[in-house]
Amino acid sequence: MSMNKISNFDLETIIDGLEDAVNVCYTAPNNPEKQGYPYATGYSRLAMQTAIENLKTLMHLQAQYDLETM
Repeated sequence: MSMNKISNFDLETIIDGLEDAVNVCYTAPNNPEKQGYPYATGYSRLAMQTAIENLKTLMHLQAQYDLETM
């Protein structure tokens, strides 16, 4: 992650993770034995937790950069 600004790559990575989770949820009914709703629930929860942590990290890094450039 960049120390001076939030890059498109950072945001795209977060978006990709959330989109993957949405796709897992959509396909859960089609694959109940291997990747059904319980799998989709866990996968989605982890994707959301990861997105939150990544966004918090980006906000923290941006705040540090803003303070250093004042």
